Amino acid sequence: TGIVHHQRFVPKIHRFSYQIYLYWLKLSEIEKLTTDVKGFSNQQKGLSAVKFLRNDYLGDPEQSLEISVLARMSELNGASLSGDVFFLGQVRTFGCYFSPANFYYLRNDKGVYTHMLAEVSNTPWNKRHHYLVDLAKQEDCDKAFHVSPFNPMDMTYRWKIKQPDKSLRLRLSCIKEKTHFEAALDMQRQPLTTKTLRSALLSIPSMTLKTVAGIYWQALKLFIKRVPIYMHP
Repeated sequence: TGIVHHQRFVPKIHRFSYQIYLYWLKLSEIEKLTTDVKGFSNQQKGLSAVKFLRNDYLGDPEQSLEISVLARMSELNGASLSGDVFFLGQVRTFGCYFSPANFYYLRNDKGVYTHMLAEVSNTPWNKRHHYLVDLAKQEDCDKAFHVSPFNPMDMTYRWKIKQPDKSLRLRLSCIKEKTHFEAALDMQRQPLTTKTLRSALLSIPSMTLKTVAGIYWQALKLFIKRVPIYMHP
């Protein structure tokens, strides 16, 4: 649980923060969660409020998500990667699902997170693109995927990602000669139990609806401020 923060510097100042929660799941433990946490399921059928459905995420639905993530990480890395995969993102709640970004962290046998795969979606096209970050280097990379119509394509991404522990911090800067835009997550971890899941749903019944509403509300504000629009290429 924590805060997502966006700040725009060019061509107009615009900033906002929202209280959110995301799910931090070890992919090899999904089956165990379905028995330990009431209201959480990985099956299409049933009345569970929260459902982690394979079809919502990357790769072949007939293949486990962990295997698909490792394959995609290895492909982008240019060499095989292995370890435990942890998911950070949103899941289907009361039948609704949308996530602008999901993150997959890879942890080695020494307990160190070595890589992070960012799966980015765009609205309203709902296409996906992946960026792999070597957490030891965190090198800048060219923007390769149209997301916000208020950001041009010819930008560089700069990552600042801390090792996940009791807290999780991630910052992405969009740079074009100087920083135009920053997005950040600042979150605190708590156990996923029947009680904490119920509390989260009471605080924000649908992260999906809050996310979509927030995207279009902030877009309207930027439009009113006459921030230039860059059409999908």
